[in-house]
Amino acid sequence: MIPRILVIVGALLVIGGVLGLISLLLLPIKARMETVYDREHDYIRAKLDGTIARYVRGETWKLARDFTLIALMGVVMFFIGFYLGFTAEGDSFWFYEKFYPQEASNQVWDKLNENGQFVAPDGQVYTHYILVSGEEISISGKPCKDLADLKEKLSAIRRENTVILIDSFAVASVYHAIEDMLGELGMKYEETQ
Repeated sequence: MIPRILVIVGALLVIGGVLGLISLLLLPIKARMETVYDREHDYIRAKLDGTIARYVRGETWKLARDFTLIALMGVVMFFIGFYLGFTAEGDSFWFYEKFYPQEASNQVWDKLNENGQFVAPDGQVYTHYILVSGEEISISGKPCKDLADLKEKLSAIRRENTVILIDSFAVASVYHAIEDMLGELGMKYEETQ
């Protein structure tokens, strides 16, 4: 919930800051129109007074600074919310799905060979690998319903085999639970990204 609030508030701050800066850019045009069309003598006299003009210029720069800070704070809040949401929910985080739909829907694994085996950077081939993507778990390409299902499938693997644990934007609690499970079962495993 907090990541979504941060993203929304950040986006609103960015929009407000940008609109404020745009209004400051349009302010001189408005002032010229008032001078030409309204022809108010007090307004024109105030524009000619150097002290008042310096004061107005100073306040305009302060307002531009404030709008810029608001927009920058919005950008920072947006990305903090995006990061927190992504780390908590993985690629199922709503904003991630909207900004990167192709990455969320079809991940291509270039480390798997044509036989479905994992190929390490050093060229070694592993038959057994666990892929953790968000809260979803699969072992050697076969999805697991939950940790109990994974434990059952791991018990069928001989202990002398090495299992590769692949973190694909995994939820930290699920990933650490799998590490603990592999330790309890006495299985050798290696981690990769």
